[in-house]
Amino acid sequence: MFHPRSYYLTIETVRSICIGEREHLAGAACQFIDFTFALFHGNRSGFGPCDTAFHDFDHTMEGTAAVLHLLAAHDRLSRGAKFSDRQWEIALMSILLHDSGYLKPQDDREGSGAKFTSIHVGRSCFLAWDLLPELGFARDEIRVVQQAICATALGAKMKQIGFRSRAEWLIGALVATGDLLGQMAAEDYPERLPGLYLELREAALFSRLGKSLAHHSLLELLSGTEKFFSDYVVKTLNEEWGSMYRWLETEDGSNPYLERIHRNVGRAVAMGKALQGEALLSARQSVGHGSAPQP
Repeated sequence: MFHPRSYYLTIETVRSICIGEREHLAGAACQFIDFTFALFHGNRSGFGPCDTAFHDFDHTMEGTAAVLHLLAAHDRLSRGAKFSDRQWEIALMSILLHDSGYLKPQDDREGSGAKFTSIHVGRSCFLAWDLLPELGFARDEIRVVQQAICATALGAKMKQIGFRSRAEWLIGALVATGDLLGQMAAEDYPERLPGLYLELREAALFSRLGKSLAHHSLLELLSGTEKFFSDYVVKTLNEEWGSMYRWLETEDGSNPYLERIHRNVGRAVAMGKALQGEALLSARQSVGHGSAPQP
């Protein structure tokens, strides 16, 4: 079966990071990725292939690569106890399943998985409970996976999730940080924002909670990217997840993920300005081609 570029890039990341004392984890990590690939491509009984425009397999791979980099950084920087091999596996399985709640049942023909936006986190937790025993995860390990998935919810408060230990909190914060960094640092993030807008629009149409559309137009979404980053992303990375992104800083103090995010934010805003210019030009042309005024 055809595998997308994101699959191979993530497998390469596994092999570059799972070395030395973590070398034996490479096999399990690749197995988990293959399991997720099958799940997202309709090769699991009961589920159709992922049909969301933004929260898809590529998005999951981008978050997984970021989580792998954070796990490696924790190994390198930790002054206390390192994560166990099993905790690495729990973190990886958490990011791999964190958006599985967008998957539709096989016989669901109405809309796309975007209609589950408001409940996708809960659905992901249920899927983890149903699917992970076959991979050898015990009930208490699945609970930690579910808590880490909950940490990825937009606006989630870590104090309300109910972590039972510092290690569980770290796994949750690490998975949530990786999800956001991987998403916004992706090389095609600005170009994929129209897909996110379509998801949000469909979610509003299907919502039973009477939710209104968060962004009334694609232009508003693109133009608001900078505000989303400065007001929500930076605040959440620092206040909720303990500034874990700083683990990824290089010796000169730069951060490859943040650098890519800043470039992407600038590109998204530029796309918004271009779109606004096209809209103004179209409006002027419409006026110019209108009927001549009556004397």
